[in-house]
Amino acid sequence: MTELTPYLVQKTIKNDKRVDQRVDYDEPDKAIIYLADGYTWNANDGDRSVEGFILSGNDDEPADTVAYLKLRLRCIEPIKN
Repeated sequence: MTELTPYLVQKTIKNDKRVDQRVDYDEPDKAIIYLADGYTWNANDGDRSVEGFILSGNDDEPADTVAYLKLRLRCIEPIKN
């Protein structure tokens, strides 16, 4: 399994119109990904538009993988009003 790095995050979300291409790396070893307006990671979880992923190099927690990020991207759905 390939652990996430900033490069792999950008490569994985590239050209996905549902995802804001500006990823927040303010927290050490974490990538915070925001969705474009009108989309949610999970409608049953209060229409969340942000999700954090642990990057390779985090000493406190195991890194998320590219496969996990792709799985989460498949869960994105339009917000139903």
